Amino acid sequence: MDNKEFYETIKSYKLTANKSLGQNFLIDNDVALKIVSALKENENDAILEIGTGLGSLTYQLAKKSNNITSIDVDENMINIANTIYKYPDNVVIKRENALKCDVSSYDLIIGNLPYYITSGIIEYLLLNATNAKRFVLMVQKEAYYRLIDKKEKSPLSLLLSYVGKTNVVCNVTRNAFAPVPHVDSLCFVVELNEFVKDNNNKLLYKLMCALFLYRRKNILNCLTNLVKDKAVAQAILSEANILENIRPEALSINEYKNLLKILNNKSIVF
Repeated sequence: MDNKEFYETIKSYKLTANKSLGQNFLIDNDVALKIVSALKENENDAILEIGTGLGSLTYQLAKKSNNITSIDVDENMINIANTIYKYPDNVVIKRENALKCDVSSYDLIIGNLPYYITSGIIEYLLLNATNAKRFVLMVQKEAYYRLIDKKEKSPLSLLLSYVGKTNVVCNVTRNAFAPVPHVDSLCFVVELNEFVKDNNNKLLYKLMCALFLYRRKNILNCLTNLVKDKAVAQAILSEANILENIRPEALSINEYKNLLKILNNKSIVF
């Protein structure tokens, strides 16, 4: 089966899309090739694909010699994908939830992420894919720009900036999918650094999430809500050299790391 025939076949299966799972199938061969090429894999890299779908990216991945695992939560998609194309032995397709999958052993992770759970999957990968060196992810265009918006920081954007650097691979119009979604998409790459291996990342992220719950309050009030004692909160901020009247989004990742260190030294559990 050549490229044109493969993607025409995927297009014909558009009625099998499960709206509740946010399924839209990429039917543009050129876009799929561009996305997969962004992995820049070495021969021994283990690759994980999140969201097999009908095999839009899996088809391109299968041309590589790497060990490739492709997962999807929808068993129907897996069965159809295997029907459309006979994958080589180095490609394993299985039913698995991306938020429960052990991603720690993979070098490269790629995926067309469902719009309704984009942030959750990115968060999970940043905290658990500790041996990965690169993610190549396709998301709703607006979701990407929210993620990198320096004016509207979030725990997720702070974590991302700490463990990786993002770059746009390509814009993907809605017409590259079947059925056609209501929004355009964007593929981006995350180049991960050594901080992705930091054992404190989960606790650091938990701290940021706890303080961002009250993001419209100043950091003193936010920390007081966390430690349940205003005097203790004031002492911690003083030790961290953080002004009491700024908001959580004004803190840098290093200031959050310092806060975490002080809380740990004081044996404060949150």
